[in-house]
Amino acid sequence: MEQERFTVGELAALAGVSARTIRFYGKKGLLCPVAYSDNQYRQYDKSSLLQLQQILILKYIGFSLEEIVQIFQGQREMSLSELLAEQKRMLLEKREQLDQVISVVEKTQEYGSRDELKLPQLSELVKLVVGNQSANKSFGYYEKYGTKQQDWYPWLYRQLHVREGERVLDVGGGYGLVWRRSFFRIPPGVQIVVMEKARDQIDLLQGFVKENKKFLKKGTSFSFEQVDINQVDYGTEAYDCLVLLHMWPYIGDRAVFLDKAFRALKPWGRICANMNWRDYVVGLEGLLRGFSRELDIRFQCEKRQELMREIEREFKAHFPHTHDRIYENELRISDSGDLYRFLLDRGEVGRQIAGMGREFARYLDAYLKREGEVVIPSYARLMTGEKGK
Repeated sequence: MEQERFTVGELAALAGVSARTIRFYGKKGLLCPVAYSDNQYRQYDKSSLLQLQQILILKYIGFSLEEIVQIFQGQREMSLSELLAEQKRMLLEKREQLDQVISVVEKTQEYGSRDELKLPQLSELVKLVVGNQSANKSFGYYEKYGTKQQDWYPWLYRQLHVREGERVLDVGGGYGLVWRRSFFRIPPGVQIVVMEKARDQIDLLQGFVKENKKFLKKGTSFSFEQVDINQVDYGTEAYDCLVLLHMWPYIGDRAVFLDKAFRALKPWGRICANMNWRDYVVGLEGLLRGFSRELDIRFQCEKRQELMREIEREFKAHFPHTHDRIYENELRISDSGDLYRFLLDRGEVGRQIAGMGREFARYLDAYLKREGEVVIPSYARLMTGEKGK
């Protein structure tokens, strides 16, 4: 902080973000350099660091980049009550994550004390913890190294185009992050029905809604059903919008599900379903094969892309009037320890490098010192299918 001016790299280091993030905010007009050096390098000062702090805080509490631009340009009023309410919501989410882990431990103790800890209960408890850890770790990488950081759920919500008075079915709603991150934006009179198998996840989302109910607009409500989404019927012409987020791996028979979804929608109703993927071949093949020619992830990526093409064909067979929205992001990982842990969490990639230990870690150190960072493209695709008459 003693320096009067900072380079892009120095400002990034001070804020704990990547240099790519600084440049990206500059392109958006959010973080302009205060001067240029003789060789035309961007220069920043303490006011730049404060500006960056404001951007990161606004993104952390759920504002999109477009909304932040409007705030900085004075096109949008941001009330103190809204800001504080968003901050409280984020803190409640952190607390709920801890509460859920505590709940798992307490249930394990309860079963153990009654000598009732059978294999099925133990399996469910372990899956709950592992699932949370995996989701949190994956989100953490994007929070730290993703170009767009935490804009994902607000972007998803905007693509749903929820309108006043609509009835919405969220199939496998989980923690309801798409609703939490846009809680104050839900229009009046919207009825949201959340179907979820896990009782703990329902309880947490239900608790959040109860805690923040006063912020919902007039007539807007949530209801919850603990069901197996593969076993339940969704009714006939009951909903204006059906939401399916991160759920394709849990759908038993996609044709049966899509039939039920079609029947459940009102005339001109819509179904919104996402498919996420990362172009690991583009981002990682050179890195991995630079260490060993035996490391090959192309087959894994090809299998995943073929599965997505199959899902798309089935989706369009039921909903011919389909349009897509693409959310582009990328990871730019510059820390060798984080990169190593990220690779270990990547399924087949992790299995291939698991036994390579220190030799592979040293290779990553040398690679990042030479290249600076690894860039991994990431795309999210939201398909919206319309029922028609």
